[in-house]
Amino acid sequence: MAIAFQFKSNVADVNRRMSNMVARQMPFAISKALNETAKSLVAKNKQDMGRIFDRPVPWTLNAFTYKPARKYENTVTIRRKDMQRKRHYLEVQNEGGLRGQTGMERAFQMNLPYGGILQHVTPTKATRLNQYGNMSPGFRNQMMSAMRVSSDPKMRSPVKGQTRSGGAKYFVPNIDHPLGQGSKAGVYQRMSKGRVKKVLNFIDRGIAYRPKLRFEERMALYGSNIYKKRLSASLKYAMATAKLR
Repeated sequence: MAIAFQFKSNVADVNRRMSNMVARQMPFAISKALNETAKSLVAKNKQDMGRIFDRPVPWTLNAFTYKPARKYENTVTIRRKDMQRKRHYLEVQNEGGLRGQTGMERAFQMNLPYGGILQHVTPTKATRLNQYGNMSPGFRNQMMSAMRVSSDPKMRSPVKGQTRSGGAKYFVPNIDHPLGQGSKAGVYQRMSKGRVKKVLNFIDRGIAYRPKLRFEERMALYGSNIYKKRLSASLKYAMATAKLR
């Protein structure tokens, strides 16, 4: 009789140990995939906002973050940063509706002696803008000082309508003046030879926005595609680094 030896695999034990290994590694793989997906979504959203908005400021582009999913958690949250949440302009851009007043607009509304309705203050073609297309801080402060509407009285020009340096002179036409009516209402700068130029518009109604950001819609679309790839890669990594016990 030929010499022989049979080696039998303990299939039941191997299956049990494999099942235990998968059970141990799955939570790790899922949380890793979720966090990598969230990181990709924040980056994708930043990229999209650069396209959706006209010259957005870094404050806007970096307004979102995510709360990492821990092991055994099956959700991850992408949200506004706490600091930016105090400003609601992105919520309005996302959901639509009336935008709130800026600090400058509230100062003009509360402190400017004006007989008309003043809800918003917007730039004109003559307004000094920054690289992002917004009113420059220097010009804004100059206006608030010259028109004596700054919340801090020390920042108000001693002479109404004139800058603290005594240079440019500004005025707001009365509502019964042709320049103070309808779309012509605003702040004007006196120029040479009796000419004037409008540097700020006064808006007597709320400014409404249509939904533009569509954050949830975009994140859901991108997330479903990204997560599949991240989960597949995470599972491969988890299994490759796991120990069979």
